[in-house]
Amino acid sequence: MTIQYPSYPNPPQGYGGPAPGGPAPGMPTPGAPYAQQPYQQYRPMSRVRPPLTRTQKRSALWSGAIGFPLMTLGFSIVVTLLGWSAIAGLIAGIAARVENKDEDTLKMLAELEAIRSYWWVFALVLVAGLLIWGAGYGASIGIAKAGHVNKTTGVTWAGLGIASCAGFILMWLGQIIFAIGGFFVALLNTDAAGVNFLIYTGVFLVLSTVVWAIAGALSWWWMAHCMRERHPAQRYGGEPYYV
Repeated sequence: MTIQYPSYPNPPQGYGGPAPGGPAPGMPTPGAPYAQQPYQQYRPMSRVRPPLTRTQKRSALWSGAIGFPLMTLGFSIVVTLLGWSAIAGLIAGIAARVENKDEDTLKMLAELEAIRSYWWVFALVLVAGLLIWGAGYGASIGIAKAGHVNKTTGVTWAGLGIASCAGFILMWLGQIIFAIGGFFVALLNTDAAGVNFLIYTGVFLVLSTVVWAIAGALSWWWMAHCMRERHPAQRYGGEPYYV
């Protein structure tokens, strides 16, 4: 048996009827068929990364161009000083164990002992290298933070690693170019070969510093781009916010 339910042409409030004041903005009209509602294409929610702003790009480039050369210089001073001191100490220790020392060995030991008396100079140079490295690191962090770069510490260390790997390749190519260029400079004028070589060396050092700064700038900018800040999930009005 089929039960017939009565139809209400004007249903009371709370049962499909219009609320006081009409429907809320963006809500469907009560009682209208679902097929008449405007179709909205589904868009999955996702977290997007906007591109770097002009200020962030400029800050990342300058932080790498200034920080990487300074950090490289300080690191080179410290490693060179410690390496030379270790080699000199090893040679002095081996030579001191030789029983029959000739005149050259005694002279070398005397020179090493005289150099050892200036240990405070090595300490000052070591501290200077550490300060230069710290200045480069602080400049990188400070410039990046001033430009509102996201994850400044991560950008600095990641950029340092990328730029160091590229630096080994640049150093290898630079040595080849320097040797070939020095050969042609020596052939230009044999009378002033020494002066020409000094000028060539100075120009090469300046260009090398510029290339080194460019490598740091591009590496810092790349890492800042990879670590840029995300926007929150975007959604249509009326969709639930699950992210």
